[in-house]
Amino acid sequence: MSVSISEKTKQAYQHAVEQASVSLLRQPQNSMADELRLLAEQLQPNEKRDVYGGGSLINDFEDEVAELLGKPAALFLPTGTLAQPLALRVHADERQRNGVALHPTSHLMLHEHMGFEALWKLNGTTTGFADNPITLNDLKSVQTDDLASVLLELPMREIGGQLPNWDDLVMQSEWARQHNIAMHLDGARLWQVPAAYGCSLPEVCELFDSVYVSFYKDLGGISGAILAGSEGFIEQAKIWARRAGGNIITQYPQVLSARHGLKENLPIMPEAVNYARALGEALSALNGVRVNPETPQVAMFHLHFALKANELSEKITDYASNTGVVLLPLPRAEMNNEAICEVSIGRNAMSQPQSFWLRHFKAFLDTL
Repeated sequence: MSVSISEKTKQAYQHAVEQASVSLLRQPQNSMADELRLLAEQLQPNEKRDVYGGGSLINDFEDEVAELLGKPAALFLPTGTLAQPLALRVHADERQRNGVALHPTSHLMLHEHMGFEALWKLNGTTTGFADNPITLNDLKSVQTDDLASVLLELPMREIGGQLPNWDDLVMQSEWARQHNIAMHLDGARLWQVPAAYGCSLPEVCELFDSVYVSFYKDLGGISGAILAGSEGFIEQAKIWARRAGGNIITQYPQVLSARHGLKENLPIMPEAVNYARALGEALSALNGVRVNPETPQVAMFHLHFALKANELSEKITDYASNTGVVLLPLPRAEMNNEAICEVSIGRNAMSQPQSFWLRHFKAFLDTL
């Protein structure tokens, strides 16, 4: 799935994005100066910066997100790359087993240099097929003697935001608990999921022993993550965060930004999911592009083009430069002679009627 794009094209694309008047992708992004001014305005007169994870600013926000997810406790951390293996380490220690079952396209497998094994001394076992979500039958095929936890990503980024069948997901959770195996949720884009399943955040999170969520992907925050679970789990997580350098002196800019993003962008997630479904279905009817999944399940999907990644990148960049309209990011992968672009729907897309984007996609496809 590796992708090769020239540095010249990457720079030209970034310049085109900066000059563009409209973009299909994610949430609007302020300049750094405007972002800092906005955060200053959000700050209440009596609020003080957090110190090593203590203080009402960060602790009240942790409590707010814990309640939102239906968990007893939560911990704000700098990154998901820290939060997730940390969670798996705690589950391993509790069970005196080091095995982790995960999907072949898990972020921990593809994008973290296998840190969960190299640094956290866990043993990964992949299960399921790369093109589909994990099923109960996939889990049943895993040797359980050393298995401490199962990591599931909802939705699954590398396959266009696909989700497992809800009833099967419930049975996966029941199977894990019957075998004293922890269920951990990679919820980097969890905010999109309740609208897809027609349920609440706590109903989803109830199936998992621990949950990670991100604040910059869908919510437009600067950075930062929350790890949620039982009170005992979070107490152990705090110890591991300190050991791993994640208990930093202060995180108040990230906390303020996360708090603002949660307030502003979480309420639009159902609308974003509906918008993505309708747009994806309309794009499926066009020649020259393939949508994965054919009917999007959440507020994201992938577009496959029968071009090399570098060639498609040049076409994307030229279109943005010539029209001032950013339709696509640069391809994130190239597989089976197709370049793959990821579309994430937020306020930017929803600022225009879908007819606007369809008109531009038709014009773009004519250039290929």
